Amino acid sequence: MSCAMIQTSYPRKEILVKHMKQKKNKTNQVVTWPTASLFSIKELHRLNPKFIEITLRVRLAKKIEAGEVVEIGCIPGEKGRPQKVFSMVPVTQLTLDKARAEKINLVDNADKLVQIVSVKTAPTPVTLTLTPTPLVGIKTEVSTIV
Repeated sequence: MSCAMIQTSYPRKEILVKHMKQKKNKTNQVVTWPTASLFSIKELHRLNPKFIEITLRVRLAKKIEAGEVVEIGCIPGEKGRPQKVFSMVPVTQLTLDKARAEKINLVDNADKLVQIVSVKTAPTPVTLTLTPTPLVGIKTEVSTIV
């Protein structure tokens, strides 16, 4: 009887092993970030349909903590929780102007998101010395064609 139990239990273990091998690991998926200056979670999910929405939210939160993405504001006038709008870093003044034109409620420190870099350069004097070189040993002939 013990031989019969081994034979009946062996195929069952084989089926479980095959099932485990078919399971795919989806942790190495790469998020496709939008190229537009402004985007929301819906647009991010539309670009990455294979992701579950909560996974995209976690990846977005990690990018925000790393300083690669910033929250610009939220879209007003919808029921429930307002939809947040994000932008990739660096944020330009054109991005903020576009958000204002689309009637997006900006965050309080939106103007501080634009990084202004002041460039101070002292003019460096450039001196050019041109010395004419005489053409010695070159014969020039003019021929006429009749």
